[in-house]
Amino acid sequence: MTTAPTRRAVTATIVTVGPPGRTREALAVMQAVARHVSVRSVLITLGDDAEPQIRTEADVVTIEGLASRYLNNAVASLRLSSLPSLAWWRGGDRHELEGLAELVDRIALDSVDPREDWEVAGAIADTTAVSDLRWTRLTRWRNLMAQFFDIPDTRAACAALSTLDIAAGDPHAARLFGGWMAACLPNGNRLNIRTTDVPGGATIESVTLGCNGSRLSLRLLPNRSCIESSLERDGSVVASRVAPAGDERLEALLAEELRVRSRDLAFEGALRIARTR
Repeated sequence: MTTAPTRRAVTATIVTVGPPGRTREALAVMQAVARHVSVRSVLITLGDDAEPQIRTEADVVTIEGLASRYLNNAVASLRLSSLPSLAWWRGGDRHELEGLAELVDRIALDSVDPREDWEVAGAIADTTAVSDLRWTRLTRWRNLMAQFFDIPDTRAACAALSTLDIAAGDPHAARLFGGWMAACLPNGNRLNIRTTDVPGGATIESVTLGCNGSRLSLRLLPNRSCIESSLERDGSVVASRVAPAGDERLEALLAEELRVRSRDLAFEGALRIARTR
């Protein structure tokens, strides 16, 4: 007697939306997510077809070339309304993004150039929870920076911290990190944020927060898998440790986003400042 394979209960819907090149490369990512988390995956490539074919490949429902005016209808019909839904936004028109926000519980922005998305993110946040995969990539960096402030002397001196230097392969991620620091520090509105582009570099290569001879530093090590954090006073390292850099694969970032259900006020605060700097 042959026993049918056991199917896991579906726990959420992920809807991926974007231009052709960026959604087609997302197929492998969605399949990787499905191997670890039981989700309904919908992949929509925007185009000008009012009646595109719908096909299923390895548990991913794919629609290619859908005219943008029918995006909301497609999402509404394919998502599981009884379960949480996450939209993975890989680029498109701001009006499509605003409409999509009305149909899902959370949007993870992931455009190559996020500036137009960021302009409408504040309004979207009043409709649904919103984040950015750049922000998710910064989770380990933010956690390590926050740990410096577990040290009483650092907390006492935080009002005097005046300069923030960020070297980054992704200038938009650098702006987000700078916005987060400015939002968190008591003198954040006076924080001098300087960014250095590193073409071909990691999302973040290094971060240094300093004042009056003291420096809080984070640095991606040459092995690209670890981050060194160090506390310096008057040119001498007084404390140092090394921690894993974390998993920045897209499937890992999406899995992390699926675990978050609430509104991300820290991201929204960082974004408000990042848009103006």
